[in-house]
Parts: sequence; structure tokens; C-alpha cells
Amino acid sequence: MRRWWRAAAACGAGLLVLLCPAALPAAPRDEQDPAGPPRSAQITLGSGDFVDERQDEMRSFIATGSAGNVAVSIVSATPRDIVRSVSAVPAVSRVSANYGEQLKGIAVAVSLRNRAPPATVVLHLRQVCAAYFRNTFLYY
Repeated sequence: MRRWWRAAAACGAGLLVLLCPAALPAAPRDEQDPAGPPRSAQITLGSGDFVDERQDEMRSFIATGSAGNVAVSIVSATPRDIVRSVSAVPAVSRVSANYGEQLKGIAVAVSLRNRAPPATVVLHLRQVCAAYFRNTFLYY
């Protein structure tokens, strides 16, 4: 009787593994594959993201865990038509040689037409194989 129970339990466990894909390990992500699975998020850049006293450029680093291809689009800008150009490129941060941080993510730069302290820009970012989107304190 015990042998039958063990055989039934082993068959049940095998069926569970076959029928439940979450139980299987995930396939490795290929960041260089442009057809890889993308993830997206919206980020807002505001007065805390200016990098100089002229206040005509905003920068941020979005940690995503990926160095895959990036697509960016402007969702909204206040005041209207204030954005001159937008750049979002995959990057690996190398902030500190002492501690060895190397965060994979997106380096974002927004150039504004003129000085605009109350400017706010909302961007839609899409990256191949991004695991998460975390706006960080890193500026380049």
C-alpha cells in the first residue's frame, strides 16, 4: 500500500511541475534582443531634477536592471512646448569606485527651451527586459 501512495505522490508532483509554468525557472533575459519582452513606465521630472543654475536641463537615472533598447516619448509638458529635446539611453552607472555600484538602467536628459523653474515633464519609457523602474538620485 505504501509503494502505491509514493508512486501516486511522485506522479502528482510531476504533473504539478508540468502544468504550472510558474514553478519552472524563468528563461534568461536577452537584453540585446530587440524583440525581447519590453516593460514600460511613466516618470515625472520636475524642479528637483535640474542639473545647473540656468535651469534649462533636467537629468535623471532610472534603475531598471536592464541595458536593453529604450524608447521614450513625451506624455505632457508644463508649460506647453517647453521641451527642446529628450534623450533616453541605456546605461550602466559607475558612481563609486570604492563600493562598485553598477546599476543597469536608463540615463534620461531633457533640454528645455528657456529657463523655467516650475517646469514639469512626464515621459513614457519603454525598455527591453526591464525588471523594474526606480527613479534614483544619480545624475550624470
